[in-house]
This record gives sequence, C-alpha cells and structure tokens, in this order.
Amino acid sequence: MNMDLTKIDFNNNFISIIIPTFNEEKYITKCLESWFNQDYPQENYEILIFDGKSTDKTIDVIKELQKKHKFPNLKIFTNEKRKQVYAFNEGIKQANGDFFIIFGAHAYPEYDFLKNSVETYDKIKKEEPKLIGVGGIHHSICENNAAEISKLVYNTPLSGSSPYRYLMMERFSNTVVYGMYDTKMIKENNILFDTDFITGQDFEFNLHLIKEGFKLYTNPNIVSSYYTRSSVKKFIKQTINYGAAKGLMIRKGYFNILWLFPFGFLFMLLSIIITGVLVFIYFIIVMLDTIRLIVKTQEPSYITLPVLLFVFHCLISYGFFKGLIKGNSTFK
Repeated sequence: MNMDLTKIDFNNNFISIIIPTFNEEKYITKCLESWFNQDYPQENYEILIFDGKSTDKTIDVIKELQKKHKFPNLKIFTNEKRKQVYAFNEGIKQANGDFFIIFGAHAYPEYDFLKNSVETYDKIKKEEPKLIGVGGIHHSICENNAAEISKLVYNTPLSGSSPYRYLMMERFSNTVVYGMYDTKMIKENNILFDTDFITGQDFEFNLHLIKEGFKLYTNPNIVSSYYTRSSVKKFIKQTINYGAAKGLMIRKGYFNILWLFPFGFLFMLLSIIITGVLVFIYFIIVMLDTIRLIVKTQEPSYITLPVLLFVFHCLISYGFFKGLIKGNSTFK
C-alpha cells in the first residue's frame, strides 16, 4: 500500500521516547543527539531514560548532552531491577505522551523518524481503526568482523529473523521495530511486556497486540540504525536466547509454524545416520539464498553464509528446546 502522506497537526501528538541504558557511554551520544535533532517540535516529545545502575559515565554523558542541547523534556530514572523489560513497563507507566516509543541506546533514528511515524499512524488509522502501532526498518552498523557475522545471518529470511530486516515494503505486519504505540489503547487494555522474557520481549509484546485483535503497520520510510553485536560470544548467547524465547512463546499459547523449524532441523541432523537426502535439500536451499544475496548486494562476504547459517540454526534450535522445556524459568 503506497501512501500519499499529507501534512498533519503535530501539536496534537505528544510522544514519549523510552530508552533503557546500562553502560552505554560509547553509544548514548549518537543516540540522544539524533533524538534532539528531530524534524519535530521539541516541546512535543519527551525522552525517558531508565538506567540500570551503570558503572561507567553513561549518566554523566546524558546530563552533559542535555545541558549542551538545552532539551526541555528529558528525565532520568533508575531501573532498580536492571533488566530492560522492567524499564519498558515502567516507561509505559510514566509516559505522558499520546504515543510512546521503546528505543535502544545502541541505536539512533533518522532525523525524520518522529515525523514519519506520526504521519504514517495518522494515515493508516483513518483506514484501520484497530491500528495500535507503526514501525519501520533499521540498518545494521558493523564495527568489526564479529558484527558482520550477525549482519550476514539476519539479512536472510532463512534465519527466521523479522521481515523489517530485509523486506522493504509498506504492509501490515505482526511485529515492528522501535514501534510507536498508542499509549491510551495500550493502557486501556492493560497490556505490558511479559517479564518472563529477558530476550524477545518486544516480539512477544507485538504478538500479544495481534492476538488481542489490534493491527501493526510497517513503513520503510521510518528508519533507524543499530550497532550490531560486536563479539562472537554475545552473538552466540543472543542466538540461543532468541531460540529460547520462541520455545517459551509456544508454551504461552503463541504459535507460528516456522517456529517448528528446530524439530525439522533436529530430525535432519539425526537422519544423517540414515540418509543424506534432507541434508542435501537443506544445503541446496541455503546455497540458493546465498547466491541470491551475493547477486543482490554484490558483497562477496556472503559466501560464508552457508557455514554461518548452519551454526546459527544449531544454536537457535538448542535455545528453542531450552525455552520449550524450561518454560518460565528459561531466563532465570
């Protein structure tokens, strides 16, 4: 659906931007300066920082930035429980905005992020009254080779990653990245983030909204950038946790047939003893997508994708069964 966006009265759309932090001294400057310099009236949005007791200079940097830019609506809270999911929920409770956005300190928005989010919501809401949130796409920024691994894996649908990473088209969707949500609708329906999820809580939150009958919309003109995990150890941990989150989601009543992939992947590995047919089909599919991405992006580094995807699928399958078996204690 292509939108002919029209000018709207932004003065009637106050927005709360909720940012959890913990030792973000390296990234918070880029994040906040991008928010301070939005193509949107500063008096019409607030920034709520929930810091998980940082041990570096994160808070000092934030205060200096606020003083330098004279941003009027920035508040700093302490996230006593430290985990991001608790900051998300407290942020919703503290939000004064007609809308709220959960945003990462490792990321930064384009200058027209707020403007495009409000325009998109206003346009689609007229067509779909059950609309509750809109989001866009984000670009991965890689600081080293370890980060490149994450980028390569998540840029293919075979990773099971959300479409906002690789599908550049406007559409209703089952999840949004750094979405802008209608605060009143969220609070009236008493929908918060599930604190059983230390990883994947944003995905679960969006699925909860869909399950309740609400609609989400993605517009690729709403753009942000994200600094990808910069160590192999963090990538492995994150991948296992993503798998565990999907296993836990099944236990909580959510279902997507694609989440059953780990069963098929496990069967394929076991079948190597009996037959190599499934293994052959698996690698043919992976090779075809590798060729597609090399042709599309002209990046020769994608030649490593078959090996990376195999390792990724092993890790996420392990995490999936961990979440499926351990349930609510998965992340404890």
